[in-house]
Amino acid sequence: MKRVPIILFVAGLLFASFGCGRKAVEEVKQPRIVKVAMPHNGGQIAVSEFNAYIEESLTAEVPFRVGGPVIGLYAEPGDYVKAGAVLATIDPRDFQLRFQAAEAQYNQAKGEYERYLELYNQGKLPANTIDKLETAWLAAKTNWENARNALADTRLTAPFSGHVFQRNINRHETIAPGMPAFTILNMDEVEVVFGIPESMVAPMATVQKAVVVVSGISVDAAVKSVAGKSNSNNLFEVRLVMKNPDTQLVRPGMSARVLVNGGAADVTHPSIPVESVFYRQGAPHVWVYDEALGKVASRAISIGALLHGGQIEILSGLETRDKVVVAGTHSLHENQFVRVSSL
Repeated sequence: MKRVPIILFVAGLLFASFGCGRKAVEEVKQPRIVKVAMPHNGGQIAVSEFNAYIEESLTAEVPFRVGGPVIGLYAEPGDYVKAGAVLATIDPRDFQLRFQAAEAQYNQAKGEYERYLELYNQGKLPANTIDKLETAWLAAKTNWENARNALADTRLTAPFSGHVFQRNINRHETIAPGMPAFTILNMDEVEVVFGIPESMVAPMATVQKAVVVVSGISVDAAVKSVAGKSNSNNLFEVRLVMKNPDTQLVRPGMSARVLVNGGAADVTHPSIPVESVFYRQGAPHVWVYDEALGKVASRAISIGALLHGGQIEILSGLETRDKVVVAGTHSLHENQFVRVSSL
């Protein structure tokens, strides 16, 4: 009876050894197909090109603070409006009546308070009486100011200069307070958005200049931000900010090209495609193919500037005779057998 566990244990070891051995054999028989390339030996201008799109730098939904029937519309989608321009009005009749009533009450309360204040200063009126009159005056003043503001709010004005993107109300329509009536875009300054792979995040910090080409116009731009987390496409979002050279030609939603200067006029170090670089514990690495063994091994490298054509400068860690895996880097593991599709 005691021999049964021993037999099962030995059988388990044999099965595990057979499984591991079979996996290794299968890996040798069916090695992963990779593409490799040798580092380019310098001589490139440090410029990279990206596809991008234009976004407005400032957007505002402009609502009425009071409700009522719309009686005037003075802006349409596409119109350029200046800050303070009247966009629409609602019927002010009821607000005018409330303001007049509040103003009459305020003037009456103010007059009574001022008259009795003279008596109080002469010692002919107790303090609690003047306190009540002052409270009534201040309450009437608040009510008057609210009515005055509500009357002014029947006129909807633009909060800043920009283009009307959308109108959400119609004439004779009764709207509620807070309902967005217009959407206004400030296109005097726009943002340019594009994505970069993980391997470009560190070099992007050294970018000195970016040029945006849109509608046949080239405009200088500055880096506003680089996202701290990748999106669903495993790209890190980069935002540039630039002055709009022509709001008629450059509009939100347009496609653009971004030319990024990597900071070097002429590169003398070898370079490889940026897709070759992967990160391990925050440090850049590549897979180097050993032709004699038919295996790949990771190697730490030091990267430099972004280069034209999706290349990245390698400051150290590689020789020009090394064969580097340029595709499928994230699906490999250490000492894995591979088969090269083309050199």
